[in-house]
Amino acid sequence: MRIIVAAIAAALVQPLVFAALHPDALSAAQSQPNFIGAFAVMTIAVAAAVVLVGGVPIFLVMRKLDWLSWPSLALAGLLAGALPVAALFWPRPLGDYSDGHNWHGVYVDTYIAGQPTTYAWLSYGEEILRFGCHGLVGALVFYGVWRLLGGQTA
Repeated sequence: MRIIVAAIAAALVQPLVFAALHPDALSAAQSQPNFIGAFAVMTIAVAAAVVLVGGVPIFLVMRKLDWLSWPSLALAGLLAGALPVAALFWPRPLGDYSDGHNWHGVYVDTYIAGQPTTYAWLSYGEEILRFGCHGLVGALVFYGVWRLLGGQTA
């Protein structure tokens, strides 16, 4: 039961993590409160799936190996959040495709003639860090709630 409650808490905290990492998205959506609620529900749904498929099994393996501590679980959460994004969104050549986007208030080219630019790689690194932060915070909340409910590390 402790693991279930901790998993729910880890999923429920994710909209707050998103708000902290993307304050610009919330300020743009203030005129549409339904958007904020819908986005929070979608964030929780994705987070719940990730926690159940990845987080809980990682926790159980770490507990079995007696590796549970807040630093080790934080690192595991960071990697569990970052590695899938790193693998799926690696910038690769895209034919003759050219594209760009707003990067910190400045329009930048991310692909020129199909080749990723420095900004494509910087954007890629930022996304890895963002998703890693989601995993890190989720793991720490999971661990904190689990310990609060009487979970023992030794």
